[in-house]
Amino acid sequence: MVSYEEFDVQARQPVNAENHAFQQGEFVPDGFFNRVGPLCFTIPPPMFQWTYEMRRRAQSLLPCLYLGPWSCLADRGRLVQEGITLLLAVRDKRLAMASLISGRRAAEALQIEEGTVDFADNQDLIAMLPQLINHINAHVASFSATEPSGHARKKVLLFCETGNGPSAVVAIAYLMVMLNISLPQALQYVSSRRFCIDIDESASQLLLSFESILDAKRVVEQARRASEAKNTTLKGASSRKRDAAEFDMVEEDGYAMGLEAGEAADENRRPLAPFEDRSG
Repeated sequence: MVSYEEFDVQARQPVNAENHAFQQGEFVPDGFFNRVGPLCFTIPPPMFQWTYEMRRRAQSLLPCLYLGPWSCLADRGRLVQEGITLLLAVRDKRLAMASLISGRRAAEALQIEEGTVDFADNQDLIAMLPQLINHINAHVASFSATEPSGHARKKVLLFCETGNGPSAVVAIAYLMVMLNISLPQALQYVSSRRFCIDIDESASQLLLSFESILDAKRVVEQARRASEAKNTTLKGASSRKRDAAEFDMVEEDGYAMGLEAGEAADENRRPLAPFEDRSG
């Protein structure tokens, strides 16, 4: 099992284009940070007490992301109150074949969006995570409703049968990417918001594998950014050298033109030849 590690909310960096550790287009659509403000990733106030009944409700992990059980969709008044705009089910393909664990009816009743993520096994789910995280962010950044600031205000509810299994795995993976935190930190944070999550050994191994993938992607992206910065510096230096060389050439040309003009002026100022009287 993965050990917990305290997530220091105060010390975390803001979520923006500069601090996002991965190339845009991989986990977030292009232009994502222009459409989504920093408030979208503000950590909600801590929950001071967990009660057994709370397992039946969805909890807010971020202003844009909720986690809960399938049964919480029955409380449609709360879905409206929280402003949920996408119901996203995470389910085993066997449940999909039986048409179980779906948000379709609730979405139709509330006139909001719904979707499903159907996976065969853990390897199937881990392969889907990048595309799934991108899909969540594409919805979060969409613009059918906007705040006065002009930033999108969409909210996604991740759910599975209990809200403690596959949907919790996806939520943890999402936080690892978007908050740029470790697996133990993400696990501790989600557990602090939804105390009843159940991450078994199989799910832990899946998330450890995903963390290794993220570490490798960070290294590649850091190298790419360093290379871009180096090329920009070299281009700047080359441009400055070229400008200096052109300036020198202009100076030389100006000096030569000055000499020619001076010589012409001297020629014009030469004294006339002595007058010769040839009349005789």
